[in-house]
Amino acid sequence: MVRTVRIIFFAVIILTPLILYKSFEKKERGRGDSSVLHSVQSQKPKIALIFDDLGKYLEELKEVHSLDIPLTVSILPGLKFSKNVSHISSRCGYSVFIHLPLEPRSKDNYQPAKLKFISESLSRKEIDSLLRYYLNYMRIAIGVNNHMGSKATEDEELMKVVMREIKRKDLIFIDSRTSQKSVAYRIAKEEGVRCGYNEGFLDAVDDLKTIEAKLAVLVEKAKEKGKIIVIAHPRKNTLKVLRKKLPELRDEVVFVTIKDYFGL
Repeated sequence: MVRTVRIIFFAVIILTPLILYKSFEKKERGRGDSSVLHSVQSQKPKIALIFDDLGKYLEELKEVHSLDIPLTVSILPGLKFSKNVSHISSRCGYSVFIHLPLEPRSKDNYQPAKLKFISESLSRKEIDSLLRYYLNYMRIAIGVNNHMGSKATEDEELMKVVMREIKRKDLIFIDSRTSQKSVAYRIAKEEGVRCGYNEGFLDAVDDLKTIEAKLAVLVEKAKEKGKIIVIAHPRKNTLKVLRKKLPELRDEVVFVTIKDYFGL
């Protein structure tokens, strides 16, 4: 009996280090593979894709989610499903943005009736009131980009008011660049806001071939610059092109959220 116990005891002493070594070796090999994969991924150009205009329908978020890539959703405040979309998006790991309504030169485009544009024609009290409402609407949001705003983003004084409030809320600002004369990004930098700008709308023209061509141009731009921000919309043609091209795009670029774009 004593001899049997001694044999078991020595067997444990001999085998335990071997088992632990094999286990450690396996873990390190796994870490190495993961590290190599991360290194390869980090060397690829990055695209931070923002989907604008969410909040009206839950179905749009479902379609966006089906792409199965990291991304950012920009949600219009005050719509039927705005808060639902913001919370679901956050749980999906997306960056959540407030799509801030700023005055355009033409109001013929899409504009939900509940939203009121921030405009230089409003009194300072009205502007401050709208900013408080919009920027507090989704507490989960980490940033802001402008909804429309081709007129408002050209106004330096108005942009100073907007950026100071965004800075006070510690939010990121992305200039959608709906105007070539936009001063929003420059003012944001001057005011110390963490900021970036849209390199191009993927679906400014809602046509399959045009979207596909634009996507190719933006991928090349990402390769040239290392990382870029791109804005799209949850439209049928946009989603169709992305589903078609994503398998090959995964070998060329890495899609990231705005949070990851800024390394936060």
